[in-house]
Amino acid sequence: MNTAMPPIDISIRPVQAGELDTFIELTLLIDLGIDAEQLPALRAVIEASLQCEDGPLSHRLHHYLFAETTDGTPVAAVHCGPPLWMQHHSRIPGFMRSALSERVSNIDTLAVHPSYRGRGIARSILNRVEDDFRRAGFVAMTLRHRHDKKAFFVRHGYTSTPRLAMILPSVGLVTETNRGWRHAVKPLTDEVSFTTVQGLTTATGLLPG
Repeated sequence: MNTAMPPIDISIRPVQAGELDTFIELTLLIDLGIDAEQLPALRAVIEASLQCEDGPLSHRLHHYLFAETTDGTPVAAVHCGPPLWMQHHSRIPGFMRSALSERVSNIDTLAVHPSYRGRGIARSILNRVEDDFRRAGFVAMTLRHRHDKKAFFVRHGYTSTPRLAMILPSVGLVTETNRGWRHAVKPLTDEVSFTTVQGLTTATGLLPG
């Protein structure tokens, strides 16, 4: 028997500075893989980001969006921003991190309220995010996901692998792995493609050669 829920009309808009609590409540519906003691620091970071309502995305290089029903109730939330692997990787020099942050973004959280799952909302948010970043000049999106979400992201055009691998000019092969997670990449333009290096599915073209 087909138990799929019918699609629902939603609108997608930026999160406003005064909506921090609602954003946090929706975000915590998913397992972020962080400890409870880390939540105050995470909240402070999000609160600061939401004060910056300018730039190429909704909040400079960050993108905070709500999906809401026709009565204005937020039922899903997404945050995208410069990837942590980009900011902290020892093999990526500072000047390259800055250039990458204007070409590659990461989907950090994508949460849909349980009462509204299975109705195409996550797909609509992904489409909106990818369109917005493409228009802003980005060439790829990355994310990490639990193993049971692989089919969802592959179905929506992401290449999912146990280890994030990329070729960067003058640096060569750079990899990142997180225990218990998979990594996924989706090209937004023809500049980015995949090759095989040392047996790894590897993204190329994230930066001009």
